[in-house]
Amino acid sequence: MQKQVILDPFANVAATGLAVCDMNKFLGQTLEKIVLDMGGTTFNRSHITLIQLKANGKVIYETDGSKQGSTNLYNGQTDDATKLKIDFMDRKAVTVNARQAGAIDLSQASGVANLRLEVTISGATAPTLVGVADVSPVNSDPAEAGIRPLTLRRHRATYVVGGAGQFALPVPHLDPAGGGSNYRRINLFSANCTAIKAVRDGVTEFELTKAQNQFNQVDNFKSPQASLVVFDPVQDGQLAGRTWDTRRGVVQSAQFYATFSAGETITIETEELLPLSAY
Repeated sequence: MQKQVILDPFANVAATGLAVCDMNKFLGQTLEKIVLDMGGTTFNRSHITLIQLKANGKVIYETDGSKQGSTNLYNGQTDDATKLKIDFMDRKAVTVNARQAGAIDLSQASGVANLRLEVTISGATAPTLVGVADVSPVNSDPAEAGIRPLTLRRHRATYVVGGAGQFALPVPHLDPAGGGSNYRRINLFSANCTAIKAVRDGVTEFELTKAQNQFNQVDNFKSPQASLVVFDPVQDGQLAGRTWDTRRGVVQSAQFYATFSAGETITIETEELLPLSAY
């Protein structure tokens, strides 16, 4: 049974500072979603400059309020300036396993002994911050054995685009030589990106202009956002055989390219499905 449980109070909620929430009370369960409720005189997504979820002290999920909001809208969430959803599942997926992949297994077998949510606030006025988590019992259904260990990792990198042209991007964890990763989506926060290209083992597997890419996404019921270009191999709601896997042993090499009409500084945020042991 899914439960909605209020988060323990955040410590140090201030106009500018680091608010911290101890989430250890969810150990032993499966964490599916967090919804933050922002209140006060002036406090919205733009005032959240960093979100980090840490398991055993390791950052497993990081973004900021504006970027989390943009990807939520891309995936069809109703806009609400007072709420910020952090969803580890993919609720638009068409199969049960595809929807549940990414939820965080916090059972004893997972090895997670400490879970902490950190929210950096900047420039708010008299903010208040509370939250609710969706949790469920750890499922022992053998049909879900393949997806149960998969946890959604979201990591970020910035890159300075020197000018117009095509560039290989430093997508976090991309290189198979370093272990590689298993991507559900790659999000580029860019105003000037005009095309993207994905290559594995020297074979171009995806190459579309921004307009072509967004047409396909709309056709699959996504909602493209301004200054957000998404490489989304699971946009049709399927998961099996759709993720872009660059892990060592799956491929020998992988590159991700983007074409730009002008120079800028971009942020790259990944959505990866991996066991916690790979973090």
